[in-house]
Amino acid sequence: MTKLKTICFAVTTAALAGCAAMPRHYDDESSRALNLARAGGVYDQDLRDSPDGTRSYRKGLLVSALDLARLATSLDAPLRHLTGTQTLFFNATDIMMTPDNPSARPSLMGWMPESLAANEDDAYDHYVAVVDEAITQAAESMAITATKLTDVKTPEIDGHPLMLWSVTVERYGCADSNCIIAYNIQQPNHWKTPSYVIGREAASYNIAANHPEKYSRLVFRQSGHERTFPVDEFYGAVSAGMPPWIVMYFPPNTVIQDGEPLPYPVLYEQGQQLMFREPDHE
Repeated sequence: MTKLKTICFAVTTAALAGCAAMPRHYDDESSRALNLARAGGVYDQDLRDSPDGTRSYRKGLLVSALDLARLATSLDAPLRHLTGTQTLFFNATDIMMTPDNPSARPSLMGWMPESLAANEDDAYDHYVAVVDEAITQAAESMAITATKLTDVKTPEIDGHPLMLWSVTVERYGCADSNCIIAYNIQQPNHWKTPSYVIGREAASYNIAANHPEKYSRLVFRQSGHERTFPVDEFYGAVSAGMPPWIVMYFPPNTVIQDGEPLPYPVLYEQGQQLMFREPDHE
């Protein structure tokens, strides 16, 4: 009996992994945030809805799963003897060291309409252009200076480089390369689009979050002891500048709001911060 249970568990796990980014029907019993996260490949059961959205990550696994929060503390004590460019590279390497669990790491998920690209390589270029434009618009709306670094060699993910932007804004304590935006786009796959993705076409070039290493992300990092940059506002502004078929997921303790990390997961869609809150059924 024990052996049978083990086999069943293995088969179930493999099935979940294989279907992580399959198009799903909308679940009316789940929040929109959870529906989009599941469709994008954040399928593990550590993430779930809760009555008010603040207890939407499994308590028992919170400390062990969210290694990203611990790893990010290395940015609070940057190596002072490094040049600005070297520090940026050091921080970029730290950003890549994220957990295998999809719900425990920031992820960028998208369903680019098939009509916008000729093939998967073209879709990758279009994703990069879309994200760059969204960052530029966000910087303009927040009156900050954001500069894309084109002369810095960075690690590659799925054959594509990690992109780095330097942010300068005195009122938020961003100077001397201590504030960076880092993002990457994995190689898109030709796929089908869930019916509830806004701006969708039936077929799309998908970037999903289910692979242990080859997934897309966009993160802001501020080194130093003062977390003064309004990260939540920035993520909202970037999301607002993106097409509606791109969403961003962040686990607990990775979004800074009012100087404090949010202790619960959130998802951004069309500039709105969505919580994993159980739907009201009246």
